[in-house]
Amino acid sequence: MTTEKGDQLRQQLIAAVVKKRAALARAHAVVVRLMEPGIPEGEFLSLLWEIGPSNYDDVVDERDINKLCGYPLCSNLLEKVPKQKYAISASKNKVYDLTERKKFCSGHCFKASEYVKAQVPTSPLWLRDRETRPSFQLLPKGI
Repeated sequence: MTTEKGDQLRQQLIAAVVKKRAALARAHAVVVRLMEPGIPEGEFLSLLWEIGPSNYDDVVDERDINKLCGYPLCSNLLEKVPKQKYAISASKNKVYDLTERKKFCSGHCFKASEYVKAQVPTSPLWLRDRETRPSFQLLPKGI
């Protein structure tokens, strides 16, 4: 009887590992897809369910490396990237780190990307089939 339970447990562990690997492979495929310019909004929103926040960061970084705006719905090239690391706002009496902001063509794209990233689920990819799929939203125009 104990060998039956052991075999059953072994089968469950193998199934869990296979499920995890498949989820990670899908996430990688989504990252590769989102690196391309011209992603339709509907496709972009549906793909967000397949990735986690670190995958979204990878998309932004890879697009930056390829000199594309980090926001996957924007196809603009990054041309005039500021050299400085910080910006000082005298009116707000603040110093801003530009490291992440430099990966985007505009303030709107940066805000829109951060808005979307905040909605990406943080749960493990391979356990998402137990969750309700959220309705992802884009940053409303003009904000």
